[in-house]
Amino acid sequence: MLEEQKGTAEAECLLEDLGFDALPIVPSEVVESISTDDFKVAIESKYFDSEQILGKAMGDDKAALIYLNKTISDIGRFNFTAAHEIGHVCMHIMPQRKMLFECGSKELSNPFDNPIEKEANGFASGLLLPKRLISKLTDNEIHWGNIYTISNTCQASLEATYRRLNILSKDPTALVIHKNGNYRRFVASKNFDFYINNPPLSREQQTLCVDVKNDDYPTDFEEVDASDWVNPIFRDTTLKTIYSSSIMLKEGFTYTLLTYDDDCLDDNEDQLTEPMF
Repeated sequence: MLEEQKGTAEAECLLEDLGFDALPIVPSEVVESISTDDFKVAIESKYFDSEQILGKAMGDDKAALIYLNKTISDIGRFNFTAAHEIGHVCMHIMPQRKMLFECGSKELSNPFDNPIEKEANGFASGLLLPKRLISKLTDNEIHWGNIYTISNTCQASLEATYRRLNILSKDPTALVIHKNGNYRRFVASKNFDFYINNPPLSREQQTLCVDVKNDDYPTDFEEVDASDWVNPIFRDTTLKTIYSSSIMLKEGFTYTLLTYDDDCLDDNEDQLTEPMF
């Protein structure tokens, strides 16, 4: 987390120094701004021999070059990859920490346990979704309506947008991702205390999904049995219900937001903390 925070802070300071004050932040324009006579930086798209490589950054003490895989069709993924590689240039190549990076899905995912890649991911988040600019778009509540508004304005992916809001919010939240009904992965806030289950989506869970290809992104949540989504027991706390909001996307993906509050706790929880005499 500290590495990601360092990267985010670095990107937001860079944007302020360069005078970027409107969304969306276009990575190619950032590259033009950081390129100087003393240190040239260029960015271009190309086909890689391996489709596993999404982005590449390389350089020396005089210049850096960023390559992006032309096969990336999703604008959010493309921009995040570009911003990630710019992070490598600014935080690692320019100060001569490391001179070559080849990044795929593993490096671009926050669970990947590598401090340098975490710094680049944080940089990408801060570059595309700077706090001082996205805070003007919504009330910063985490629901699909706000996530879509920010994602669409910033040309960032829904997952990257959720991750950014998740860091800025104090509420316990999680994003659970399924494809064709099968569990893929989850992202959760540090204060989301309950272990997330990973079975396929049930028929009932699928019926609660909103098809955002045809309908608006929802702003509300369904109150459901907590055990449908998580192991409801954590230490001395039992979660009886949980709030969920699921959307269906293209290519068979389903994204679900989870959150909870004190009203979701088992009614007997208060009794557990009362003195016996």
